Amino acid sequence: MPTLPPKISKVIRILAGTGVSAGVIWLFLKDVQLGEVANSLKMADPIFVIPMIGIFFLRYWLRALRWSVLVQHLRKISPRLALPRVIFAQASNVVLPFQLGYVVMVQISSRKFQLGRRELFGAEIIERIMDGFIFSLMLTLALATLAIGAGFTGLTIFMLFGTSTGLFLTWFFTRSQILGKPPGVGLSRHLFKFLQSDTITPLMRGLKAAQHKKQMFKIFLLTGLAWMAEAGLYWLVAESLGINASPLVHIFVVAAANIGAGIPLAQSGVGLLLLANLSLRGIGETAENAVAYAIGVEAIVVLPLLFLAPFAAWDMRLSWKDLDFRNRQISEEKV
Repeated sequence: MPTLPPKISKVIRILAGTGVSAGVIWLFLKDVQLGEVANSLKMADPIFVIPMIGIFFLRYWLRALRWSVLVQHLRKISPRLALPRVIFAQASNVVLPFQLGYVVMVQISSRKFQLGRRELFGAEIIERIMDGFIFSLMLTLALATLAIGAGFTGLTIFMLFGTSTGLFLTWFFTRSQILGKPPGVGLSRHLFKFLQSDTITPLMRGLKAAQHKKQMFKIFLLTGLAWMAEAGLYWLVAESLGINASPLVHIFVVAAANIGAGIPLAQSGVGLLLLANLSLRGIGETAENAVAYAIGVEAIVVLPLLFLAPFAAWDMRLSWKDLDFRNRQISEEKV
């Protein structure tokens, strides 16, 4: 089957991402009085900026602690060294579609921290599953306490089942009884040969955190604290705009909006805008207040990141070589 030249494929991906993002923004702004939105934003109380800054940095320190714990079975990395990596990763994920920020940061982290890429992909899988598990718990809490309706029930059940199953399978297949078991016969022979192959073994090392109870508990705790801090940030945005809503509402918005951040093709920030807006409208706020809230949340989450990303890149001494996936600085087999 013929393939398109790389340059044409890249242009098509950019145009597709731009088109999806534009469509999402149209859904976001249709039937909204932009003048009323501007008035709501102008009325925001600036006194809330100071606690917002504090919680913003608390969130990233918690994420840096989590990443340090996430890879501790591979290599000891201090939270101080992990912090610029986390900031740059989030900035990349806001700008890039397809959640490609995670792929970029696996490459950069591999070079900067002397870790294998496949090991890091394994660790990132644990992180993504744990995020999804926490989101499912937050949605469950919201559904049990708020009059949200049945629209999110199916999503909540799906995420609870999917993430719980993912955690169980990760634990099951990384057990020493599995990884060290001699291949049997039939289908099991092919499965065990696959799990013990040179290609998959580094990935399984990255997933090996699932075998350490204390490590997994710390990852779970730090993930929950980081997303609850984000809910606190959303609450401060609402308070600054004069929107009085239960703190549980913002827990719901955090989960729904960050699930929406994974909308295919579109930049993750666009998905967050759409879901934050729909979530607040779903609990009875006017379209204008919901849009002002969504813009406020996006501004406090994204703008500081874009400002801090160059400093994070400087702190890590990044260069264009670090983004070259052809340059395998470390052999996976030697790690």
